[in-house]
Amino acid sequence: MRIAYITIHIAPELMRGGVGKKIKTQLDLWRKAGHQVVLFSLTPDTIPFSEERQFIFDAKTNLLKREANRALGLIRMLDAVRIYQPDIIYLRFGLYSYPLHKLFKIAPTVLEVNSDDRVEYSTRGKFFYWLNRLTRGLTFSPAAGVIAPTQELARIYPLKKDQATAIISNGVNVDSVDVLPPPENIKPVLTLVGSPGMNWHGVDKLIRFAQANPDVFVNIVGYSPTDVEQPIPANVIMHGYLTYAQIREVLVKTDVACGTLALHRKNMQEACPLKVREAVLYGLPLLLGYYDTDLSDLNLTTVLQTPNSDYNLMTYAEQVRNFAFAMMGKRLNFYAVAPYLDQSKKEEDRLAFFESVIVGER
Repeated sequence: MRIAYITIHIAPELMRGGVGKKIKTQLDLWRKAGHQVVLFSLTPDTIPFSEERQFIFDAKTNLLKREANRALGLIRMLDAVRIYQPDIIYLRFGLYSYPLHKLFKIAPTVLEVNSDDRVEYSTRGKFFYWLNRLTRGLTFSPAAGVIAPTQELARIYPLKKDQATAIISNGVNVDSVDVLPPPENIKPVLTLVGSPGMNWHGVDKLIRFAQANPDVFVNIVGYSPTDVEQPIPANVIMHGYLTYAQIREVLVKTDVACGTLALHRKNMQEACPLKVREAVLYGLPLLLGYYDTDLSDLNLTTVLQTPNSDYNLMTYAEQVRNFAFAMMGKRLNFYAVAPYLDQSKKEEDRLAFFESVIVGER
């Protein structure tokens, strides 16, 4: 197959982080399987994909100028995709920009959705909320198929009868496993890795838990003290943005990695976050506040599941504290979960879905 992989204005810091790592692994695996693939990325800044096609637009200006710049960049990108003549297009869903609807006339297009876009854009203000609500049909209606990472997301999007759908959760490159030796901490250390502005991470909950449990130490990566509106207790360190190497140095000293703790704020129950899967590669025990597509039903003693509710961390504070102490000196058995997280198998399923879509469009 000749595949065009399209990204529309993914934040450069995400492309330099877990999202970019996932995309690069996908590109590598698809090429290894014998397919021709090019990444076409519309971006406001250079991203670490020098061998791919980047279409940079100036976003550091007023709203109207920025949208005009984005549209011009998108026109250039669509011309390049037409010249490439793909058999299929894989588009990570993003906010519509003119003239994105013309992409669907080039080749059958499969959408990857990673969240409930209606909820996500409601957190970005009225302009983006209404822009998405009024234009999302221009992206969903002409799509030949949709891939969702969870059962819940697949149910959220009502598809037309002729649209194919698949559920393929996020995975990791199991060959890059790097199980860290357990640290010799005096107090247990919990670490959450996230991005500011996403209240469903539940950073505020973790800070309140730390205030009530001074014998537990907490790292929060990706957030600075200015990103939260509450006092920071002495047993919490807000690290701000860190590189992969710096995050690894924090995780070397971590007993338990925290997943999303407030997914209910997105009106969702299920997820399969990349950050959690990256923590699994290091062998870290997990604290989860949601139903994980791959991990929640495995009944591992190194995974603590709390309800997805407002007061989950405080209601279950004693269990969380006891779990943190119990995990000191221990590591999750990576090889027990690897078959469920193996991205190479997930990409085989994705490629098979592409082929079925192409056949269905003929």
